[in-house]
Amino acid sequence: MSIGQGTLQVTFAYPAFTRLYRTSSPRLQVDGVEQVVRTWGTHTVAVGAGPHRVRVWVVPNSGTDFGVAEETVVIELGARTGLSYRAPHFHGAHGRIKVLPVASTVS
Repeated sequence: MSIGQGTLQVTFAYPAFTRLYRTSSPRLQVDGVEQVVRTWGTHTVAVGAGPHRVRVWVVPNSGTDFGVAEETVVIELGARTGLSYRAPHFHGAHGRIKVLPVASTVS
């Protein structure tokens, strides 16, 4: 982690027993810049300390993007801030983002 940074840890999840998500992938944008995320699960991104606009959505193998969710999150210096994204049950609906408690990464 560089000086003046923290981390954003995002967990991407989808409803069980939903075939649609087997052939789709989540996308993550921080302050309008797309991050390298192509699989479901947990991903960590280094970001500068301060407020950031986070946008998540689902890209299906065919069809239009859906499940958009947006949230502003404050990243504290030297800390890890968690987000949980839950994809919708139905195509066309919005996803949900939940901000998780901050964990200090500085000893």
